[in-house]
Amino acid sequence: MTVKIGEKIRDLRKKADVTQEKFAEYLGVSAQAVSKWEVEGCYPDLELLAPIANFFDVTIDELMGFDKSKEQAEIKEYINRSGKALFSAGNAKEAVATMREANAKYPGKSELMKNLADLLYDYATTEPDEVHKQNTFREVISLGEKIRSECKDDKTRREVLRVICASYKRIGEREKALKLANENLDNNLWTSDVILFTVLLDGDELVKQQQTNMISMMQCSCDTMHRLSKDFAPEDRLAIYKTTLDMYFMIFKDRDFHYYGSYIAACYTGIADAYIELKDNAKALENLKNAADYTIAFDQRVPFAPYTSPLVNKVPSVGQTWEAGRKGNHAYYFLKGFGDEKKGLGDEKYDPIRDTPEFGEICKNLEKHAVENIYL
Repeated sequence: MTVKIGEKIRDLRKKADVTQEKFAEYLGVSAQAVSKWEVEGCYPDLELLAPIANFFDVTIDELMGFDKSKEQAEIKEYINRSGKALFSAGNAKEAVATMREANAKYPGKSELMKNLADLLYDYATTEPDEVHKQNTFREVISLGEKIRSECKDDKTRREVLRVICASYKRIGEREKALKLANENLDNNLWTSDVILFTVLLDGDELVKQQQTNMISMMQCSCDTMHRLSKDFAPEDRLAIYKTTLDMYFMIFKDRDFHYYGSYIAACYTGIADAYIELKDNAKALENLKNAADYTIAFDQRVPFAPYTSPLVNKVPSVGQTWEAGRKGNHAYYFLKGFGDEKKGLGDEKYDPIRDTPEFGEICKNLEKHAVENIYL
């Protein structure tokens, strides 16, 4: 950043309607010295900065051209532009480019470096070129380590560890990831930071924290049960999915699932798949229809709609979300599948119910709501 203090002095002096001679007299210097400053011929001595700032009633930062409010406004605008590119246009590449521009203009800003690291990680997960993918993950690690060495904010330094560790694992250096995580992070939920807050807070803030913890633990529990049970017998998977649904229905008593509607849809899909294995096609179709209905409802949800259910009514609702590699809405991917191996409703596992009128109606309803590219 180029410091043009002379230009700033000239502008402030003219705004105050003060001559070079009068200003020089106040400072105890010659008018020629002031003239040299104003044409950037030389800089004022350091001991004169405070008197100059006092004369014009500005801070030394303002005098030096470091307008903190303007800087913060520009940083916020960069972050907003990057977010708009990602969430409103689905353009991760543009979001990354915007954040690179921000980092070039304001080097060393941990907030901007952390945003860039997060964006690069998400972008890398969708990168088809393996060499470029690996290089991007390495850039994330480099950025993250720079933040850890330079940033004084402990929270930011800890947050960036997540993408550093995840990137190490992505490039095949799992041991480094584990070592870093073991040295810096707590792997016990009950001794983690979020539990500490339930001891420190009270009133509405305590309730909000408890509700946030409950939703996080529920998501973690449901996801873990799903992963652990993928090779279970269909009867056991059914029991787990039904218990998971009971948990969601208990917590979201008013059926205000909003963002979590996609998890409900996934549970019903799992139930339908289990019933197909058990050759109970009627129940399979019933639950597949539920899955499709909740998928459509998820696509039509209102961002930031408030929760009314008593167990979650203090928690802010989730707004727009971006999922790496996705462009279509959830109805589209329910039909077509997502990724190289997923086939959606075209998967052969649905062959036992494919020719039924009910299956045809499910597909027809999804086709009516499916959007291949929500960003067009």
